[in-house]
Amino acid sequence: MENIKKIYGFIFDNILILSWIASILMLSGAYGFEYIGGLVPCDLCWPQRYAHMAVIVFGAFALYFKKLNPIKWQRFKVLTCVSWAVSVGYSGYHAGVEQKWWEGPDSCTMQASDMGLTFESFQRSLENTTFIRCDEIPWEMFGISMAGYNFLISLGCFIMLSLSLRKDLAK
Repeated sequence: MENIKKIYGFIFDNILILSWIASILMLSGAYGFEYIGGLVPCDLCWPQRYAHMAVIVFGAFALYFKKLNPIKWQRFKVLTCVSWAVSVGYSGYHAGVEQKWWEGPDSCTMQASDMGLTFESFQRSLENTTFIRCDEIPWEMFGISMAGYNFLISLGCFIMLSLSLRKDLAK
């Protein structure tokens, strides 16, 4: 039990840099899956990447100002936390679309109204359009998609960073 408290204390004390590294690794993994693995991102993947880009930028500024300016450090830490919240929202929504819990945007899901096309018009539209579906899971491990892992990791980082901010504000 003592070891668990030490691990939790280490994570809690270093959550900003750990979450920053997590975001770098997750964004690198997304680009790796795209450029090495050939998995083209759908319309719901892009906002998740943008949220991680924001975490990386705001987290870098927060880490830079940690010793120099406590006010700016806190502000960038809050912005990093907000960026994690955005990541939680988009990845949770995307994972729900993949699991068919709710409908996704028209830009990346097949709607029933699309089925009324004639074969020729449907074939022409397929030839002229690159269509990456958001409601299909291109990769999963242990029954969890990339969006699902993004949601779980983002949620963990958001909660820990929020608790860290709460502790900072209580001082």
